[in-house]
Amino acid sequence: MAAARKPRAAPAPKAQLPEPAWAKVQKVQLIRREVREVLAPSALELLFKYGELVIEAGPELGRGRRAPGQRFYATVMVTIDLRRCATHFREPADVATADKLAELMLGSARVRQKLVALARPELARLAGVPAAQLHVEIDHHVRSEGTRVFIDGDAMVSLEAAREASKR
Repeated sequence: MAAARKPRAAPAPKAQLPEPAWAKVQKVQLIRREVREVLAPSALELLFKYGELVIEAGPELGRGRRAPGQRFYATVMVTIDLRRCATHFREPADVATADKLAELMLGSARVRQKLVALARPELARLAGVPAAQLHVEIDHHVRSEGTRVFIDGDAMVSLEAAREASKR
């Protein structure tokens, strides 16, 4: 007698994934919301109030005193220790806050303006002209170390620029 053959099972159908159903946009967002972190002007003033300030200034070397086109330079250095003013701020006076503060100060026009305001009287005294007549250019760098933030600004004014500013 011949052995009965077992019928072969039909192969299992391959699982098919459903086709992705792309959502159709029914409405367009009118107002885009974003979160931005910026330095509050009053906080910046408070930080500078508690900062240690050093200004070193002098005329360009190798030129006669108050010659046309003579340039005067200043280095404006501000050191802010967040622990000194911690009671005035909501954020903790820690390394992460100092790092974030340095990041926000780096490209800040307000920080640059504050450094110019700090350097202007010394540059005016050196140049022998009223402070309001000076056109001061400044480039600043910011870094943090621990809970301290270091701001270093290099300022420059020329008597020619001061004369042009006074004619306007």
